[in-house]
Amino acid sequence: MTTTHHTAPVHLGSDPGEGAKVAVIGAGVSGLVAARQLAATGSRVTVFEAADHVGGQLRGATLAGHQVDVGAESVFTAAPGPLQLLEELGLSEELVGANRATTWIWTERGLRPLPDGFTPAGPSRLGPVLRSRVLSPLGMLRAGLEPLLPAARSGQDVAVGEELARRFGSEVVDRLVDPLLGGLHAGDVRTLSLQAATPQLAALTAKHRSLLLRRRPTPSASPAFVTLTSGMGTMTERLAASTTGVEIRLETRVSAVTREGGRLRLSVDGQRPVDVDGVVVATSAAVARELLSEGSPAAAATLGQLRAASVVVAALAYPARAAALPTIASGTGILVPSTSPQLLKAATFLSTKWPHHAHGDRVLIRASAGRAGDDRAIELDDGPLVERLHRELAEATGLDVDPLEVTVQRWPRTMPQLEVGHHQRLATIRSALARDLPGVVVAGAPYHGPGLSSCLRSATGAATTLTTALQEIRT
Repeated sequence: MTTTHHTAPVHLGSDPGEGAKVAVIGAGVSGLVAARQLAATGSRVTVFEAADHVGGQLRGATLAGHQVDVGAESVFTAAPGPLQLLEELGLSEELVGANRATTWIWTERGLRPLPDGFTPAGPSRLGPVLRSRVLSPLGMLRAGLEPLLPAARSGQDVAVGEELARRFGSEVVDRLVDPLLGGLHAGDVRTLSLQAATPQLAALTAKHRSLLLRRRPTPSASPAFVTLTSGMGTMTERLAASTTGVEIRLETRVSAVTREGGRLRLSVDGQRPVDVDGVVVATSAAVARELLSEGSPAAAATLGQLRAASVVVAALAYPARAAALPTIASGTGILVPSTSPQLLKAATFLSTKWPHHAHGDRVLIRASAGRAGDDRAIELDDGPLVERLHRELAEATGLDVDPLEVTVQRWPRTMPQLEVGHHQRLATIRSALARDLPGVVVAGAPYHGPGLSSCLRSATGAATTLTTALQEIRT
């Protein structure tokens, strides 16, 4: 794959003797994976990216001589798709597993350990929950009643928080599910869709009357999360460098996708229009809405209903003696409930969690802030933001030294909120595009969730759908 800057405009006209001409808008992981699959099936693909680099939210920064991720940080090993892709890209040797240590929950009474076996699906065992001292006696009693409750209502989409509160009580949701799942999505678990945001949990609730009594698989000895020693951005860089049959145009902004004379037309800033047979829109929902507002007002209107949260990531380097603090030495990070007044949403002790960040002369901590409905962090300048996050970290861990080096990455309106009714909204978008702009599909985190496996699944699904549609159009 050849990456070029300021490419002269090229008209991608149709030639019956050649493969279909396809444009992919967005060079994040979803766009690049879709482009790779489309090129493998014979399409001639051009990727348009407004930024001067590929990768989207897979982004790294240098901090105290370490390459740290300031976007997506790791890969969940239970989902095979990302690991398979990393192997195909020749990156298996760079994978490193997360160390096993305590994850701390911020409570009014200080930090408490996240109970063993606690997942976004709720507790799988009550013993660790009892020992964690996160719940009140009444909250623990209510959680223990879960096996006595009636089965879930089938087929109805509800909020994750609503379903788990029905099963385990509000305390479990507010004190455990919210900081864990709400932190991952930067959202409100009482509005996130059970079916869209947590499809595995939706399947479990449909299959089992009790989540506590269900038979659970034997825990794996391998790490649940892995990352790349060179940073997660290496994956998209390798995708961009290794895939053939795809051209990438950086610093090239597409402003509209319309239909002209039976072809799809891209309006490109500073260049003449580009005609193609198919388009994958792999951008944020807000950008997709702008792109499609003229060609499919109905799809754009529904895209406007998809909310996204703004988040900020600050990576801080502290003197090595900070590693001796018990909270940091024995833990991988902190999760903060949304009900707490803290700006901090979560912190990862990089030097404890990842082997390749340990044993240096600095202790590396990654702090994140921002949730749906809470824009305090994105509105603060870097100085006050870092000062506030450091102060809250010090309150939680006992840090008594200032950071020696800091880097800040802002992600405005990039964390998708898959809220109740999301699947219906997605169906409406697809139906409107099929009617108004046949040959246009959407892909990425706004539609299937922010995890890497969700993005890969979305990208391959969009590429398959478009390939089938192009075959039908051209026959």
